[in-house]
Amino acid sequence: LECHADGDPPPSTRCARDGGTRRGDTRHGGTRATRGGRVVTRADGGRYVCRATNRHGVAVRSVLVTVECEWDTRGRPG
Repeated sequence: LECHADGDPPPSTRCARDGGTRRGDTRHGGTRATRGGRVVTRADGGRYVCRATNRHGVAVRSVLVTVECEWDTRGRPG
């Protein structure tokens, strides 16, 4: 999951699963935050909130993620 934001100065971003940071918490001091390369399962579904912050304020957006298919670590359906 990636969070992009533009601003002057460039904002820091944070993206986390709503209601907690279980496995979905990422932070970055630039313009992009990403969860990175790991296996995603149906348990990762839910609402994620992305927040961009700089000295001028905060912008918040959310997205609902649904995982319909799981893949094992060898790239085959699980």
